[in-house]
Amino acid sequence: MRKLTLDEYASVLPLLDSIQNKAVYALSVIHGTQEGCVYVNEGKRTTSVFITSCGGFYGLAGDETNDAFTQDVIQYMNNESNHPDFFALGVYTKDWENKLHDYHIKHSRKISRTYYRFNQDRFINSYGEFDITLEKPFKYYPLDLDISTIYREQFYPYYQLVWSSAEQFCAHGIGHFIMKHDELISVCTSPYVGGGYAEIDVITIEQYQRKGLASVVGLHFIQDCLSRNLIPNWSCHTDNAASNELARKLGFEEIGEHSMYWYHV
Repeated sequence: MRKLTLDEYASVLPLLDSIQNKAVYALSVIHGTQEGCVYVNEGKRTTSVFITSCGGFYGLAGDETNDAFTQDVIQYMNNESNHPDFFALGVYTKDWENKLHDYHIKHSRKISRTYYRFNQDRFINSYGEFDITLEKPFKYYPLDLDISTIYREQFYPYYQLVWSSAEQFCAHGIGHFIMKHDELISVCTSPYVGGGYAEIDVITIEQYQRKGLASVVGLHFIQDCLSRNLIPNWSCHTDNAASNELARKLGFEEIGEHSMYWYHV
């Protein structure tokens, strides 16, 4: 397979039409918001694409019948030096799922991911006049440089991979946070922003779950997206009942399930 130069990235966008909003990380790489690489099949006509992101999310799209391209992808996946501490290879069609079934990807297990599409009318009908309030001792904070630094360095170091600096996260990302006595306890942030979408990432410390905090930061995140003309986006493990429940509660509608090869040692 051949690695594209930055000025060639946009040429693969037609191959992502069938994926729609299922790979925001890929759109972020193509549009230059976040780092990554784009690989295509050899030859004059581009029919298959493999996109990698700085955070370890990878995706395949286009024609799955090119054996040489598929073998190059598998070789890339099985070279540990190509990955950060984590990877997740997404496949978004049954044809690609069937194609990869015959190959072994080291240090991975096959899981199922559920994908959603945001229904803005449904959200507005449910929350248009909703007053987001918190009772003490909980306190809400929007994203700023100080909280970005704390979040990336102490709470969730993965964001040091997806956003190269606290400043970049503030400039291009979205984040909403709840603290208790200066400790982060519930967050809703964007690991990837691209193609007009902002991917949602929700974490609540276990002892504070089932108190409605995830809904509060989620509502802030969605309203922030709408004010920026961004579409909030949701995907999660199919067996994550709490995440799937929250997605539907916040106005998202399921659009499908697909396999993903998730890093596992």
